[in-house]
Amino acid sequence: MRSLTPFRAVLLAALTLGAARIPPVAAQSPDEDFAAAFERLRRGPTYRADVPKGRIELTRANADGLVHRYVLIVPDDYDAARRYPVAFYLHGGVTRPDPGPGGGWWRNYDVVEGHDRIAVVPLSWNESYWWQGSQVENLRGILSDVKGQYNVDENRVYAFGSSDGGTGVYFLGFRDVTPWAAFLPFIGHPAVLLSQGIGVDGRMNMPNLTNRPFFIVNGETDRLYPVREVMPFLGVFQNVGVDFVFTAKPGGHNTSWWPEEEENIERFVDAHPRIAHPEEIVWVTERTDRYNRANWLVIDELGTAAADAGRGPPVSLAGGDTGVVKAVRAGNTVTVDSYGVRRFTLLISPDAFDLQSPLRVIANGDVVFEGRVRPDTSTLMKWAAIDEDRTMLYAAEISVELPAGL
Repeated sequence: MRSLTPFRAVLLAALTLGAARIPPVAAQSPDEDFAAAFERLRRGPTYRADVPKGRIELTRANADGLVHRYVLIVPDDYDAARRYPVAFYLHGGVTRPDPGPGGGWWRNYDVVEGHDRIAVVPLSWNESYWWQGSQVENLRGILSDVKGQYNVDENRVYAFGSSDGGTGVYFLGFRDVTPWAAFLPFIGHPAVLLSQGIGVDGRMNMPNLTNRPFFIVNGETDRLYPVREVMPFLGVFQNVGVDFVFTAKPGGHNTSWWPEEEENIERFVDAHPRIAHPEEIVWVTERTDRYNRANWLVIDELGTAAADAGRGPPVSLAGGDTGVVKAVRAGNTVTVDSYGVRRFTLLISPDAFDLQSPLRVIANGDVVFEGRVRPDTSTLMKWAAIDEDRTMLYAAEISVELPAGL
């Protein structure tokens, strides 16, 4: 493992990274119409070539001031005219204190480097676990910072994780899928997220895992999460329709097999870019202040709807006071099956819908919207600022309020 940049130089690099950030959404001129704004945002900014490269240690602070460390690794031959995949690598052993600078929280940088992509190796410790809201905010913030400096392929952002990091990757699949193309949990276990007393932020609903593919590896003699204990969960994954590849490796709780699996890992990554506007979304949540969105679907309000009477949810739910929406797009028609949801919003992209023709939304058997939508520049700018994503641009919102149940 090569030594990291000396800490003084690291601080300088951090200052440079922040100072050189390109605003993800340039200010709109007063006379710019929707079509011009849409094309400008789809084209994106011109990225600088004179940016830090190699291995850099940085920090970022959450809104509450909690500072997180991470290592950023940029190819030495980075070309600002290309869009680069990004891979996050979540480490294990998160119950330890903050180890301080140096990047030693990830043990083997050989498996991280050399894949012609930007790598991010963030830190989790006993004040901020992978399965807590602080880390969801942190990972999204890091991705935002990287996008502001480097030309990122928004549809090729991947989450790898080892041990606790593998469990953290499952958490992202359960709670926050929108930015990610695929999940690769190694020697982790989703059962950990069902444990009491480890600070897991919310409920884990299996149907949410159907929105992204998984590449899963576990050891046959792993003292913590042996294959025989993981298999029942994989059976559940199969039953609910999760798209996954599973590999059982000889050996225990380690990733010594990683080099021999590298070709399979890279083949999986190459074959699974994110579909920015999937035709089908299933999302389950028990809250609407966060974890309430999957791509073009946003759940705005939970509660009993009139259509819930005499019927069950379209998928299995983990607990009460939980809502689910299954939305399927076919041409300009969206068919919604919901339960425990009073309001939801559909985000309408010109890349997914024909805005010259009427749209129809059918919710629980009733037509709740029919007509053309008018592209709105303020809606476009709003979601472009949230997502910082040239491939997920929205022209309009269709908000649906369902009649209340008794």
